[in-house]
Amino acid sequence: MENTENSLTLGFALVTPSGLKFENVFYTNGMMIKHGWFELAQREEGWQIPILYDSKDLTRIMLLDIDSTKGAFQIEDASQKIDSEMRELYFSAIASLKVQLRHNKNK
Repeated sequence: MENTENSLTLGFALVTPSGLKFENVFYTNGMMIKHGWFELAQREEGWQIPILYDSKDLTRIMLLDIDSTKGAFQIEDASQKIDSEMRELYFSAIASLKVQLRHNKNK
């Protein structure tokens, strides 16, 4: 699909444990984190979702929903190598923070 000036193109992004992957770039937003998309993709096979994007600016993509659109922002360039141990430490720290938040919320 050819992109004209100021137009968005329809595409599909893949939900993975590392983020929403499109054009070898990872994206996220609060809704995806809140609903545990990345944890679900780690437990089960990832899935594709429809998106809108501007091929001239891939720092942001738009997720399509039934009655709205949600923005998602670039978190990582997949061409950059990230040490797997550092990635695991990061995700472990995030999981620990989530447990602490749930525990504090239930007090």
